[in-house]
Amino acid sequence: MTEEGVAVRQRPWAVLMVCTGNVCRSPLAEHLAAARFSAALDQISLGAAGAQASGGTGGNESSSEGWHPPSPAGDLLVSSAGVCARAGEAMYPQAAAILTSRGLDPSGFRARLLTPDLVQASDLVLCATRAHRSTVVGLVPRAMRRTFTLREFGRVTSGVRPADIPPGGTRAAGEYLAATARRIRAAGHALPAALDDLADPLDGGRDAFENCARMIEETLSRPMALLAEACHERLAVTPTDPADPAGPAGLADVPVDRTPAPG
Repeated sequence: MTEEGVAVRQRPWAVLMVCTGNVCRSPLAEHLAAARFSAALDQISLGAAGAQASGGTGGNESSSEGWHPPSPAGDLLVSSAGVCARAGEAMYPQAAAILTSRGLDPSGFRARLLTPDLVQASDLVLCATRAHRSTVVGLVPRAMRRTFTLREFGRVTSGVRPADIPPGGTRAAGEYLAATARRIRAAGHALPAALDDLADPLDGGRDAFENCARMIEETLSRPMALLAEACHERLAVTPTDPADPAGPAGLADVPVDRTPAPG
């Protein structure tokens, strides 16, 4: 494998959420996906630590003591953008309130306009609607293979089992999920847009935002759990060095740059 290929394998699996203004649906998806991944990873890690503490390590006490999962950004990077976003705009108050009610902090969020560079830097693009998906593919035609609506991706990967995921960590799992989604989409029948689109809650009040958030959580719950399982299995064979701030495989937390684009 070339040095460039090695670098790609070691960088976080990057997921880009896309909607219209990047103030409602896509920031909800961004925050809720990261939260689901983190919660699943914590649950798996606590279960493993409990099994080790009860004697599953064969007496190797040091293997679990002091081990903590990395920040989700260490293996998974979730961000968002909007096809008509006004760069720098804060999240819509109703969307922010939904996240706050779930213990998440949306205060630092700022909208970003979708650009070809953002698409090209992403390994998977999940859109609110088919229209957004078309816009993404119009910007970067080669991204068609890795661009889906959010609900479409959840639907076509719903049958993937943990045993189906190849070894190699979050990136390998993400690539498998994307390939599975692509294959099933190519072989499947066309469905009504209503089954694949995530309705805009902007004019629907609190209940509409809550329903939108719940649908996102239900849709992403299984994919995020599979990614977390793959992340944990990789860490189990590559222990985190507490002295290394970059964590396993030299991966550091990667912040999302939300500096407003010039112009």
